[in-house]
Amino acid sequence: MRSILVSIMALFVSIFLLLLGNSLLSTLLILRGVEEGFSGKFLGLLTSVYFLGAFAATLMASTLIKRMGHIRCFTFCTALLACSTLAYVVHVAPITWLFIRFLTGFAIFAIYTVLESWLNGQTQDEYRSRVFSLYTLVNFVAVAASQQLLLLDNATGYMLFIIASLLVTAAIMPVSWTRLQQPNIAIDMPSMSIKKVVDAAPVAALGCFVSGLVLGPFWGLTPLFITELGYTNKELAAFISLSILGGALIQYPVGLWSDYMDRRRVILFSFVFGAVFAVAMSYSALYFAQERGLITLFSALFCGLIIAVYPISVVHLVDRIHKDHLVAGSSCLLMIYGLGSFIGPAIAGFALEYMGAAALPIYYAIVLVIFSGLLLIHLMRSKIVEIPEDHESEFVAMVRTSQNVLPMHPESEEILDKP
Repeated sequence: MRSILVSIMALFVSIFLLLLGNSLLSTLLILRGVEEGFSGKFLGLLTSVYFLGAFAATLMASTLIKRMGHIRCFTFCTALLACSTLAYVVHVAPITWLFIRFLTGFAIFAIYTVLESWLNGQTQDEYRSRVFSLYTLVNFVAVAASQQLLLLDNATGYMLFIIASLLVTAAIMPVSWTRLQQPNIAIDMPSMSIKKVVDAAPVAALGCFVSGLVLGPFWGLTPLFITELGYTNKELAAFISLSILGGALIQYPVGLWSDYMDRRRVILFSFVFGAVFAVAMSYSALYFAQERGLITLFSALFCGLIIAVYPISVVHLVDRIHKDHLVAGSSCLLMIYGLGSFIGPAIAGFALEYMGAAALPIYYAIVLVIFSGLLLIHLMRSKIVEIPEDHESEFVAMVRTSQNVLPMHPESEEILDKP
């Protein structure tokens, strides 16, 4: 395992630097947008456009890699991301920001595709599970750590944008320095229609869609929610970091619980209690806004439940299909999640614009209550009884980046051609 880690360390360092820069930028844009007087509905639309760019990348990245090769495609997209990071402060205007945000989403998710397909090619089958878990950990730590960089300056200046661009640009160096061969694996994923996925596991599709509807606004609009509560940059950084880290830890017991009971009921449990904690966040924001620790606790509990829904949905799908279809099926779930992530921020942005800060967790609660009802009706009508002893797979925490990370999933039986 040590030799494997040494060989792929350059890829992990690049991923960490990219996530530091891009996650810092995501929060920074909302803060700068507030300072520029941009409306909540515009900032919601800005987040939606980011996920639209991400969706475009999932469709086009493979073609770019075939045309350019992994290293040149990585360098091209990283340069695009670094330039777009600085372009936000070159021309501060809503239409310009929408265009740049689309390019940002496209660039970062194309980079995910390059690095994850490369990582697949360098990972031996017996180590996939551990490398997959380490990759997930690196993602969570980088996103949480990036928020602390907000303390270096305020959003009205140029320094934080420069730092974000520097981090993204620095990510080119480890990949350029490495002696790793470019992978010879086929980056085209086997096809499986969304209809077949929905027919095989409708609750998995529902869980991913709702996860996108809720987490899309959470990642994109939480800085606006916190800013309207009067938090300082230090308190904002602590809130987001603790919410992400706390949520990452809480999702494990929730996910492991799904190995011992009907996973559909665990998803329903996550929806219901996620709605409860969302209401608690909103109530605290209205009447106990100075109780920073209380709101942070509710946010961490909420994150833990909702972040767990996507990996539980994936493993529920694996229970219903053959394991060699995991990559194709999970790719469809990722697209469903992306659709939710595109729709959610636009709706939540309008709510924030007209109802104030407390509207964001109320939006979460409304979405979760509606889909809890739909899921409950489905379970009552379903003739399929899911027996935990018949589970074909086990819960594995995972991130939602590109479909090329899916062959590393421990349950995947896809055969990869090694270089």
